[in-house]
Amino acid sequence: MDETSKIAELSVDDSEVVNIEPEKTILCKTCEHEITKPSLAIQPHEHTFTNPMNMVFHIACYRDAPGAASFGVPTKVATWFPGYAWSLAICLDCKSHIGWWFEGDDKFVGLIVDRVLR
Repeated sequence: MDETSKIAELSVDDSEVVNIEPEKTILCKTCEHEITKPSLAIQPHEHTFTNPMNMVFHIACYRDAPGAASFGVPTKVATWFPGYAWSLAICLDCKSHIGWWFEGDDKFVGLIVDRVLR
């Protein structure tokens, strides 16, 4: 039996085929640049905070956001997470303010829910 005949005899059992859909991504609402993925979400995932200027922000927290840069010198002034310093999180593509990076024992990002597409 030649190689072509051997290949022709191979079959695929359809019951073992798994359709794997790509993971959805979190995008910048302004430019649709990929910011992070749902699998990087931290639990509890969402929080609502008010800053010293009485502005309310609803944020979702992620372990990482490769599409967001940290901007500014981290500060602990008016932090929402005790022990963590914060700096702005901006979209790497359009530079829009999309949340805050928090640095302490570890580092995570809080993305402003209405500034991203989920």
